[in-house]
Amino acid sequence: MLYIVNWTIVMLLFALWSLAAWAFHAVVVWAITMAPTLTGPAADLSSVPVPAWLLQFLPIEAIQGLIVALTETWTLLAGFLNAAPSVVSGVTAVTWAVWGLGSASLLALGVGIHLCVSLWVRRSAGTAKVPA
Repeated sequence: MLYIVNWTIVMLLFALWSLAAWAFHAVVVWAITMAPTLTGPAADLSSVPVPAWLLQFLPIEAIQGLIVALTETWTLLAGFLNAAPSVVSGVTAVTWAVWGLGSASLLALGVGIHLCVSLWVRRSAGTAKVPA
C-alpha cells in the first residue's frame, strides 16, 4: 500500500512539474514573440507633450535632455525586442533541459522512498519472526 501511495504522489508531482514547465514555456515564448510589436510610434518621444507642472520644477534643457535620453534608451530597447524572436529556440532548450533535470530528480526521489519503504517493511517483517 505504501508503494502505491509513494508512486501516486510522485506521479502527481511529475504532472504538476510538467504543467508548470509547459505553462512557463508558453508564457515566455508568447511574450518574446509579441515583444517586437511593442516598438513603433512610442519610439518618437519628441512629440509627447511635456506637462506644465514639470516645467515649474525643471529647466527646459533638462527636460529636452531627458527626452533625448529616453528616446535613445527606447531605440536600444527596441533593438533588443526586435532580436527577441531569435531567442525562442534557446528558451525552449533551457526550459526542457530544466524540466528533464526536475523529472529525473522526482524519479530519484520516488526510487529512494521506494527503497526506504522496502527496507522498513523488510525490517519490520524480520523482527516479527524472531522467536521468543
